[in-house]
Amino acid sequence: MRVEDLKLDELLEFRDGVIDFQGRRLVLHSTDAFAQFRKDLFEMVGPGQARRILTRFAYFWGQADAAAMRRVFKWDNVIDLIKAGPRLHALQGVARWVTKKLDVDPVAGHFEMDVAWHHSAEAEEHVAVFGRASHPSCWMLAGYASGFMSFALGHDVYFVEHSCRATGERVCTAMGKDRASWGAAINPHLPFFQAADIKGKIQSLTEELHRVMRELKRSTERLTTLERPPLVEVRSKAFTAVLDLATRIAPFDSSVLITGESGVGKEVVARLVHARSQRSRGPFLGINCGALPETLLDSELFGHKAGAFTGATSDHAGLFEAAAGGTLFLDEIGEISHALQVKLLRVLQEREIRRVGESRTRKIDVRILAATNRDLAEAMRQGAFREDLYYRLRVIEIAIPPLRERKEDILPLARFFVERLRVKLKMPKLRLAATAIDPLSAYAWPGNVRELENAIEHAAVLSRSGSITPELLPSNVVLSAGARPGPGQGQRSLEQVESEHIRAVLAESGGNRTRAAAVLGISQATLWRRLKTVKDAS
Repeated sequence: MRVEDLKLDELLEFRDGVIDFQGRRLVLHSTDAFAQFRKDLFEMVGPGQARRILTRFAYFWGQADAAAMRRVFKWDNVIDLIKAGPRLHALQGVARWVTKKLDVDPVAGHFEMDVAWHHSAEAEEHVAVFGRASHPSCWMLAGYASGFMSFALGHDVYFVEHSCRATGERVCTAMGKDRASWGAAINPHLPFFQAADIKGKIQSLTEELHRVMRELKRSTERLTTLERPPLVEVRSKAFTAVLDLATRIAPFDSSVLITGESGVGKEVVARLVHARSQRSRGPFLGINCGALPETLLDSELFGHKAGAFTGATSDHAGLFEAAAGGTLFLDEIGEISHALQVKLLRVLQEREIRRVGESRTRKIDVRILAATNRDLAEAMRQGAFREDLYYRLRVIEIAIPPLRERKEDILPLARFFVERLRVKLKMPKLRLAATAIDPLSAYAWPGNVRELENAIEHAAVLSRSGSITPELLPSNVVLSAGARPGPGQGQRSLEQVESEHIRAVLAESGGNRTRAAAVLGISQATLWRRLKTVKDAS
């Protein structure tokens, strides 16, 4: 790490009511208010004690900042760590340091630093309430510099101010030295630095922050496989009922079949079920069964033995084993072959699996959630899906309504995606224009929530002003919202609207099915089926 790479927006995290500085909370204060506080200190405890309080306060501040710099970054050398103190002070608006001399020998414990402090806020505060001072008054600057350098080097360093803007000088200047180099000259200043075990408190704080950060890291890693509960306001009764059902059935280990069109949020609901279940501390693993050929899907689910097939160079545990103690989410379950249906049925009945190429069985402990956008009951009647597997999977069914049937949720979802894109696209001023609300609300969204998200991102990327306006939305959204049936057209069926929308998106994508599927928010396999349906209907 180099000191030149320190940036305030990367060091600080601004949340509602909180400024977080690498695990420590900061609070901004007014120089006017602090000037009055300084005056009150003088009047209540006298100049000597006031200097002592302010010096100690800043000494602790400097040590805490040095501890944060050492904890967060790996420095190329101790010189860069030393320079981080002046850099932080400048970023924090306290003063701009100019180093006129720096002589450091960490092995011998020698330190000497001659600095100038430009634009000292502390000097301004002092003059504001007392007028011109008779002695240098940047006690907090001296305290911070002493605390930061002492912690950085591991031994006592003291800074003493020689000239000060508060006394009428152009800039403030100070000298910092290690205790031995100062000799007896530092003795008159030592009482102002003395406090009860500041170094011990800082060390204790640093260790506690290390512990908290390790725990936070573990929690963050676990959250990648845990819940992603809806953070969006839900207004529709239909989706509220879905979330209520998911919450009620979550504590039980029964298999769940989640149904709904592509893009309605089946995985979001599956993660919610997992998060509210007794298995929430275990992994949440998912796989799209329609995206892999049968042999690869078989290996991914059940695992394989080394040498079971070409390329199987070592034993491999499948997802049923990897998800032990947690949840396995099987998306697009309606796409699996009859052979895999038989194997999956055995898993549900016997709670055991057999790796590809192995003869012995292995017990598993996993909850299975499945999802599909197909009508499995119809597929079962046609013989494309096993009846016994269907009922094993569908102990409980959660049917998610399409977005067109819960239009009240469109605006909250759109606003949620705008908020998320501000971070993702680094567009802090991104906003949803009021004129875009009607087109968004009027459109049928055959690709559902995923298509809505893609449409918002499409408009955000094209926006120059930072506003998402109607003309920036995909053309099919705007045209559909403004279209009116012509003479003799009457009302179009949902199938007709969907068919026209797919053709329009495919045309805009230049016939590229991969790109069209991404815009629609559906898989390529689903797009292929929809195109086949459109072709057969025509």
